[in-house]
Amino acid sequence: MKIVILLVLVMSSLARLTYKNSVFGREEIIQANNTLWFTQKLDHNDPTSKEVFRQRYHVYDDYVVRNQPESVILYICGEWTCDGIGSGLTFDAAQQLKALVLVLEHRYFGQSQPFGDWSTPNLKYLNIHQALDDIAYFIQDVKAKGLFNIKPNTPWIHLGGSYPGALSAWFRYKYPHLTIGGLASSAVVKAVACYHDYDMQVYLSALESSQECVDRIQQVNEKIEADLIKSPNTIKAEFKASELTDIEFLSMIADIYAGMVQGRKRSKMCERLEGGATLDDWFKQVKEMALETVDQESYGSEFLKDISIDFSKNSRQWTYQTCIEVGYFQTANPNVEQSTRSQQLKLDFFRNLCEYSYGISIFPDEERTNAYFGGLDINVDHLIFSNGSDDPWQHASITKWKQGKEYDVKYIKCKDCSHCIDLKATKADDPPELTQARKEILAIFQQWINEYNDQQSQIIE
Repeated sequence: MKIVILLVLVMSSLARLTYKNSVFGREEIIQANNTLWFTQKLDHNDPTSKEVFRQRYHVYDDYVVRNQPESVILYICGEWTCDGIGSGLTFDAAQQLKALVLVLEHRYFGQSQPFGDWSTPNLKYLNIHQALDDIAYFIQDVKAKGLFNIKPNTPWIHLGGSYPGALSAWFRYKYPHLTIGGLASSAVVKAVACYHDYDMQVYLSALESSQECVDRIQQVNEKIEADLIKSPNTIKAEFKASELTDIEFLSMIADIYAGMVQGRKRSKMCERLEGGATLDDWFKQVKEMALETVDQESYGSEFLKDISIDFSKNSRQWTYQTCIEVGYFQTANPNVEQSTRSQQLKLDFFRNLCEYSYGISIFPDEERTNAYFGGLDINVDHLIFSNGSDDPWQHASITKWKQGKEYDVKYIKCKDCSHCIDLKATKADDPPELTQARKEILAIFQQWINEYNDQQSQIIE
């Protein structure tokens, strides 16, 4: 199989959200001590298959003492080119636990390419089940070979955020014997096709800033839709989105606000909208935010049909996963008064997008996915669900502990605490609620390690 190798930094997000890196707020990547390749099985479901591909992973040993890891932290990457990770909770945990950090790139993303193109038949091995099996096979191989001086009884902790957060939860559900626990940050464990709760949360988060912020978003949207009827070419040209169809253009407009809220910049967005005095002022701010934050080209249907491998483009693979398994389609909230996007953004738009992009009739069976993994009823031990109060994805995650469940929940309610906020680097002006949540997460990690080591000591005795 042809492996295409190119080093490009990119970050994508869930479903149709394709922001520029500045909005998502991704920290500078820390150079790994080693970048290596693992020979991964292509099809874990077929025991007779001998086909393999090269899966990339990174190694960080900065906090390993005397070349002997006391624990291992596995960082699960997702729908982006994973050139490594930035500073944050992962390395805070590594320092505390004297852990080796391994970062595994997701199949079909970045340099971990099984095939020479992304044609629809070649995407057949891209799904949740194969991704989870990749993680398990990788861990088993590292343990069996004793790589990096990892002993057979060295404890492993896994973590991820967003879709990888869901993978972290599902991995704990499917393979509890391979690690001692995990963190599922902003974990979208509920498959849902018509996800209008996302739109509702963008509205509610903007409302946290002010009623004026919400009103001005909605008034700008009304202007844009009116202009789209009167002179579509003119309004699209103003946003440098002339190649988009009308509905694709409205999808892009919706993601301007969504991107700011999800990217932990809700306050800045509202401050900009609150500063003007007229509709033209607010419209100008929205137009500027669009040019700063969204990738206009990626909202075109033709963009998704491109099957050539390009490490700077991850939308085709990820949209395929949403179309076959999980949905997460950001439709408009039926309650118009609590909406920040056009009411034209209904499920049929995404249904047509799936079929057109891949040339086959596909749409996610959300009930099947939730039946297999449990959805919001999942129950696993030694797992932490963490979510920020501004995060539009929280309604597909677990934000409250339920009686009889064995997981932990950290719901971080604070200003601009949004997507995967706990994983980010610590800052001097972090809200106290965020600082406390991180301390509690690290304390739980330490507790798991202590309990595991005590059990191992008893076995030896």
